Amino acid sequence: MYPQIICHVMGSVDGRLLTDRWTEPFDGKSKGELMGIYAAIGRRLHTDAWMFGKNTLTEGYFPKKFHAPSLTPYTKPEPFVASYTTERLFVVADPDANILYESSKVRGDSIATILPETAPASYLAYLERQNISYLFAGPDGKDLRIAMCTLSEMFDVQSLSLQGGGIIDGAFLQAGLIDKLSLVVYPGIDGSADSTSIFQYIGKRNLSQGQSLELLSAQTMDDGVVWLRYKFHRLQEG
Repeated sequence: MYPQIICHVMGSVDGRLLTDRWTEPFDGKSKGELMGIYAAIGRRLHTDAWMFGKNTLTEGYFPKKFHAPSLTPYTKPEPFVASYTTERLFVVADPDANILYESSKVRGDSIATILPETAPASYLAYLERQNISYLFAGPDGKDLRIAMCTLSEMFDVQSLSLQGGGIIDGAFLQAGLIDKLSLVVYPGIDGSADSTSIFQYIGKRNLSQGQSLELLSAQTMDDGVVWLRYKFHRLQEG
């Protein structure tokens, strides 16, 4: 069983994510004020957990890397559930198994990190000392279906808000794991062809093949921000 996964993302009208490239609001307000609307909507989703990709987390919170004294992994690694009391869980995908955490929480929520089964034993021991939960996503840390099953069964996560960048959003899209899209449209333009998009994939595959979107609602927020909500349908659902 998987949690219900809501991809919650804010993009420009041309579907780009790099906020420093967006045009300024027309009314003199700051970009940050408008991005606050996105954050407020995220809280209204009331999910059990929320998630970033590695790049988003390291750029905003933990830029340092852990240097393992030994790369030897455990033969049969098992997920570790740390002791925590927060109502929500923060989840991050770290296929390199090397984020150096200076806290066991992000915005007050306890951390659970998704790792490859080949993660060094020394890194897992470090996470346990930091009281940080960990779980696995296959040998290379990229099997999101395994990770989501573990989140549901061992961490009792029934709903998750995916708030990462284009790469992690694209990985979930490719895996067919997204149930709903909460798209907050910023009233500005990027205009660059090489800027990161909402769903990013380097290659020629069509990640969305076999999936369709049903519009659930469209709501105009303050300052020209628009909130669009979609449900994903997959071919096998009929």
